[in-house]
Amino acid sequence: MHSKTYCEPARHIPIIEEADVVVLGGGPGGIGAALAAARNGAKTVIVERFGSFGGTWTAGILGAIMAYPFVRGIFAELVEKLKERDGWVAWGNGKYGAGGTYDTETAKVVLDELITSAGVIPYFFMQFADVIVEDGRVIGVIVESKEGRGVILGKQFIDSTGDGDVSVRAGAGYDLGREKDGALQPMTMIFRMDDVENARVKAYKEGDPSFARAWMAAKERGEVTVPREDVLAFEMPRKGQWNMNTTRIIGKDGTRVRDVTDAMMEGRRQVAEVASFLVKHIPGFENAVLTETAPHVGVRETRRIHCDYTIEARNVVEAIQVDDCIARGDWYIDIHSPTGEGTERVYPPEGKWYEIPFRSIRVRGFHNLLVASRCLDCTHEAHAAVRITPQMVAIGQGAGTAAAMCAAQCLASTRD
Repeated sequence: MHSKTYCEPARHIPIIEEADVVVLGGGPGGIGAALAAARNGAKTVIVERFGSFGGTWTAGILGAIMAYPFVRGIFAELVEKLKERDGWVAWGNGKYGAGGTYDTETAKVVLDELITSAGVIPYFFMQFADVIVEDGRVIGVIVESKEGRGVILGKQFIDSTGDGDVSVRAGAGYDLGREKDGALQPMTMIFRMDDVENARVKAYKEGDPSFARAWMAAKERGEVTVPREDVLAFEMPRKGQWNMNTTRIIGKDGTRVRDVTDAMMEGRRQVAEVASFLVKHIPGFENAVLTETAPHVGVRETRRIHCDYTIEARNVVEAIQVDDCIARGDWYIDIHSPTGEGTERVYPPEGKWYEIPFRSIRVRGFHNLLVASRCLDCTHEAHAAVRITPQMVAIGQGAGTAAAMCAAQCLASTRD
């Protein structure tokens, strides 16, 4: 906590946009929200702090999408567009469905085209700074860019910041971490290697799918210090290219700038260890080169905003259906240990889905503020299931549709 303060002089801030729907954050939920709002006739603005849409998909070079058998809509549309450009490779088709890997550069272009074709007004390199609230209603948001501060006014606002920054600034309540100690799921620095001999790696993976035997042996020798029990490796659409979701950065809070700074550096340190391990011990990686680390560390969990309904673990494991469903999924509770090795998994019934209620994204105490990202209202355990990106797009699509409908009703009541 800073003890010293500075009193900023009062000043007039220019209003740079006025819209029906304002979406803060261009990750999976924000994309779904902005597209749905614009396609339902709302003048829509989307604000993104990086230079591309997609959030962790692109800025985090995620590269892999977990199974999504019950997700359709905008997410399915995106996958089809990636397939058309040879930017998608489906993998697996187990009892909880199939997923895929995608080319992140192709994804950037596809997302640009989807946003512009829908008529959404985009702003890159713009950071949310503060919120203007009157009588339980968000009137506008203050943003920062190279041009200085500005205000965006709107009728409906959607918080897709991941960390729930807009909601918290507005005064909403939230939970952080697991109930017993506040510990958060670990962060991950994803990285990419090229010049891999795919056939040899895949043959090796048939006998040891997660490279666990070689990995644990290297850890026993002290070659690897990453607190994770296996290697998660994905073959990408581009020949000889693999993405690694293997680093595990514990004890960091993604809402704290110093923690994120430390996580970026610790992530790169771990990447060097993992890349060296792959080259030394995994057939097919002998001549591989490390070509990219993610521009932003992957954050699994931070704030969960208090809305009008809290999704619990039983919603997932009992596949509970709701009357106000806006999205559905079957990804399991998948808790990466906040303190070290180990991953806890609890599965819903095979062939069934759980549903996300609209109430779980309607921010408590506010008339026109929704969340459409991993900061929706759920417990630590349920969050580990619903946070998966296809479901986030579907949740965003529901939020954007609702926001456009509310904006239209506001306009109609004004005319009356």
